[in-house]
Amino acid sequence: MLSGHRYVDALAKTELLVDVRGRRIESLTDFREALVSVNPEALGYWKGRSLDALWDIIENRGFSNLLDSHDVLVVHADHSEFLSPENQVGAALLELFESATHARLELF
Repeated sequence: MLSGHRYVDALAKTELLVDVRGRRIESLTDFREALVSVNPEALGYWKGRSLDALWDIIENRGFSNLLDSHDVLVVHADHSEFLSPENQVGAALLELFESATHARLELF
């Protein structure tokens, strides 16, 4: 049996942080470009540039060795009109991150 300390360590998840705070994000393209400019290897080649393609990269894996070597992608972003429930595409992006088991979007 594992000791308490080792047991907690065994359950710890590794996180890959991509911080896009301070970048103007007014569209899905802006969001993608911010992620890629901060860490080009994090999402591999997000070639579909759609939310479905982003979901595949985050949840199904196999597109980025860097992302695949971490349990969770954590994106830090500023609140914006785009990243709000009032914006249809932004709301879908927020929902994607809320549904993801391997990603988290933290708004500041």
